[in-house]
Amino acid sequence: MNVVVAVVASVVIIAVIAVAVGGLFLIRPGSVSTLSAATTGEWSKVTLPQPAENGDGTPYDMYVKPGSSKNLLIFFGDGGLSWSESTAVQPVTLGSSIFGGGNFYSPNVPFYVANTFGGILSNEARNPFADWTTVYIPTTTGDLGIGDATAKFIVSSGSGSSGPKTVTARFNGYNNSSAALAWVYANVAMPGKVMVAGGGTGGLTASFWLSKVGDHYSSAALYEYSDSAYYAATLLSDVIDPVWEAKFEQRFGYTLSRAPLKDAVTFNTARFGDRLTTLISQTLLDKTDATFSADLDEGYYTVQAGSDWNYSMKQTMRALLGADQPPSLFLTDFGANQYGETAHILSTNPSFWLATQDGVALDQWLADAVINDDARNAGVDYLYQ
Repeated sequence: MNVVVAVVASVVIIAVIAVAVGGLFLIRPGSVSTLSAATTGEWSKVTLPQPAENGDGTPYDMYVKPGSSKNLLIFFGDGGLSWSESTAVQPVTLGSSIFGGGNFYSPNVPFYVANTFGGILSNEARNPFADWTTVYIPTTTGDLGIGDATAKFIVSSGSGSSGPKTVTARFNGYNNSSAALAWVYANVAMPGKVMVAGGGTGGLTASFWLSKVGDHYSSAALYEYSDSAYYAATLLSDVIDPVWEAKFEQRFGYTLSRAPLKDAVTFNTARFGDRLTTLISQTLLDKTDATFSADLDEGYYTVQAGSDWNYSMKQTMRALLGADQPPSLFLTDFGANQYGETAHILSTNPSFWLATQDGVALDQWLADAVINDDARNAGVDYLYQ
């Protein structure tokens, strides 16, 4: 009987995987080299030339969708983080996504990526930004889209192995982001409104590159939206330049502290003034954000680490609200489980419509701010609890 149950269970698992993987094959975006060659409302792939390349050395792809409006959305994808020998050998793969395992960073653009574009990236009529020309810029190097180094880590192969091995980490995010934006500038001449956005680590990347985009589109109304992007780690400064060789201050004009989102928002608002509207959505105990923050500081996620992250996040958001040009916040306990841990990334999945705070859904909050120029806060009472 146990054998039968095991066989049946195995068949069910295989069937589920087959359905899941089969569904990922539904959309295969065609390749284009210019925006004019792409079909309005449909995603197309653009392969960028060297020096752009993925973390595994394969060609680097971005995705574009022409819109019927004059507005432009540049979205930086969540790519995780890599900064050491232990993270370099634990990339996201299809197997790790299904069965679990090392999931520190994405080393390439998955063949099924366009099938994951939901929420703000979707073609659904209920998406307020469906008619915007949209560019999806992946981060496939684990370096927040700012790294510019090739690192070789010596990794132990474990007992019974032939000895240590060398793992090459290509922190090529700066070249990839630069090439992607150069393509955007060449193909989108004079947009109306410009929103630079991102989810997860992509939300940090968006806040970094916002200044470059704003300088280029110097007459466009400017919006920056970071979703689920609060990461805080004291040892981050030991990674940004020493490991990734980002030359951050030289290239971006300011330094990063343990709370890089705060640093970027402060710099950007000072640079662009009233021309810029800054928007942040964040859940109250994002375990993914808290885990990466703890890992960067050579720790690991615990209840105390989650509590520390929550305290730090609230402290930072209160400071931003007290600034001369505060961002508009959407704070929520959406998705909270029995431990109080909340959802990670709201903007690119059904949470975009389902996450509601103070009587307003996330999509409506964002549309009011960007489309209707009526930016407001939701959930700020959480900051004082």
